[in-house]
Amino acid sequence: MTESESDSRLLAGCRGLVLGVSTENSTGFQCARALSGFGARVAVTCRPTRKSAVSELVREFDGLALGLEATEEESFDRAFAEIEREFARLDFLVHTLVHVPDGALTRPSYELSAEEFGQVMDIGVRSLLAACKRALPLFAGSEHPRVVALISAGSEFVIPRYHVVGMAKAALASAVRYLAQELGPLGVLCNTLSFSIIDTDAARRVIGADVTQQTRNYLAKRAMTGARLEFEHVTNAVAFLASPLCANLTGETVNVDGGFSRNYF
Repeated sequence: MTESESDSRLLAGCRGLVLGVSTENSTGFQCARALSGFGARVAVTCRPTRKSAVSELVREFDGLALGLEATEEESFDRAFAEIEREFARLDFLVHTLVHVPDGALTRPSYELSAEEFGQVMDIGVRSLLAACKRALPLFAGSEHPRVVALISAGSEFVIPRYHVVGMAKAALASAVRYLAQELGPLGVLCNTLSFSIIDTDAARRVIGADVTQQTRNYLAKRAMTGARLEFEHVTNAVAFLASPLCANLTGETVNVDGGFSRNYF
């Protein structure tokens, strides 16, 4: 058996959904592409205004693009109705949604309006709960349903120009633990994956391209492996957590950062 044949069998026959794809250089898209490469049929959600562009992106792996306005219940209903028509069941759900109102991270957290704060939490956290509610009937048709949410070190530590996103990621991690307790008896395993900075469009937009590269170099220097984090390090871990190989493991956070978070010096 070749390496590629072995990889393709990890998620062979599985059907899954990735919530939150924007551009090709986004974590959501890279996850969707990798999960497809491991053998899964993958649907993705994106802002309705981005559906045409994202449909072109996922065409390379015959993916299904669904418009989703994460603050609207009816939008969730429509998206999951289409998933049911196309897939009949779901084996995994991967959450990568995050939202930052324009200019929010350039101001102190206490200056955010109630509307801005609510948007970040609604899209970054409650969207997972809304998705799981609608995924449950589809999970019932799976022998190994899995939920994976992507968080970051900002959920535990202070990161400059990241405040409300860090708060949302902390809340998301907590939500996943409660989902693990609630859905465990139904056979649904729920875990989070925390990872250090990758050179994404979002990172460049928030802190700038130069600071992104400087941060990545610093983290690599402090990491036990001495290696910078790349997309495949994250997507491979997501594939495991979404797969049947992830058994009786739930409510946990897996850190993918080259050992940086465990390296005192």
